[in-house]
Amino acid sequence: MSKKVIFVSWVKLTDRYMRDYFLDHLINNGVEVEFWDIVALTREQHSEFGEIDVGFLKVVQSIRDLENLVKLKENKDSTYVMLLSLQWKTRSVYRMLSKNGCKVVGLRWGELPEISQSFWKRAVKKLLAEPLTFLRRTFEVLGLASYKKIGLIKPHDIIFTAGSVLRNSAQFSKKNIQLNLPDYDNYIQAKRLSEPVIHGKYAVFLDLNLPYNSDLALEGLKTVEPQNYYRSLNKFFERIEKQYDVKIVIAGHPKTNTNLDVFDSRKVYRLATAELVKDSEFVISHHSTSHSYAVFNFKPCVFIYTNEMEELYLNCRVKAIKTFASYLDASIYNIDKLGEPENIYIRQPNRLRYDEFKYSFATSKETENLSSNDIFLKEIITN
Repeated sequence: MSKKVIFVSWVKLTDRYMRDYFLDHLINNGVEVEFWDIVALTREQHSEFGEIDVGFLKVVQSIRDLENLVKLKENKDSTYVMLLSLQWKTRSVYRMLSKNGCKVVGLRWGELPEISQSFWKRAVKKLLAEPLTFLRRTFEVLGLASYKKIGLIKPHDIIFTAGSVLRNSAQFSKKNIQLNLPDYDNYIQAKRLSEPVIHGKYAVFLDLNLPYNSDLALEGLKTVEPQNYYRSLNKFFERIEKQYDVKIVIAGHPKTNTNLDVFDSRKVYRLATAELVKDSEFVISHHSTSHSYAVFNFKPCVFIYTNEMEELYLNCRVKAIKTFASYLDASIYNIDKLGEPENIYIRQPNRLRYDEFKYSFATSKETENLSSNDIFLKEIITN
């Protein structure tokens, strides 16, 4: 058994991370845990709603400080769980762990449907659209490949994956273990609840906190202008409420500040998406892995975006929204282009598409009746 499990993360430690990334479960089972915040090595420092300060949290300011921690005697036989992807800007972190012979574990989940295109077709499109970005990323991909090839970065000892798409894809690891998307485990727990969170007819909006979401910086994307964005949403929600005789409730993004009244006094719930979707009439979303709750519960869904989102994210997030809607055979609207008095049509779920998504991106026949917490704990303590 490893003496310690150390989570190395480029995002802040929050209550959601404690729940969904096995920290609570490990601690409750007597495993020594540390969480190393290396935000300063990869992006600008910032605060997050839901951020917590605990005794096992260490904030690292430089790669040298990180290496000094790795070399401490008490960390010699630790397992390092990487909550940051392996890419060019994180190569120094992975290189240092490889150099010091550390046991490294990766978590890969949260993939969403993509349009199937040949490599060369995708490459030409990106080259024509953003030539400088394409050349820079090509250099980074080739550079990272060379690091792997000559052994400067060693394969993960284990990578945990959710769904057949990732299971069947190439993994830079010695061993691949299947588990479930955290949302699937949360769905299973919510199914056991008999009392609904809300009484009466309601629909759920899956909030992404787009005007303030710090994760956009990791993708090099701008945030939307808050006032226009929320005005568009609330106008759409009002139309939905009148047409379908429901109230709209908000499943707040984990990083959403619930103290801000931006949804015209509509109720915002945090870390309760599984419970909210379970008893809802239908689900409204941009795109995110949390949309999987609609799939698991076989709920109708409608995808939405705005004019500004189309301007800022046409070839990334809006493209993903359109792809996801098409994959699930679901309704989709640019809510800024709705006519008056155009009805909003919400298609009934397509069982075949929903089941395909479930096993492609969230779980497997082998793990759907198992707990990811238990799978992870068993693998960590026995290897």
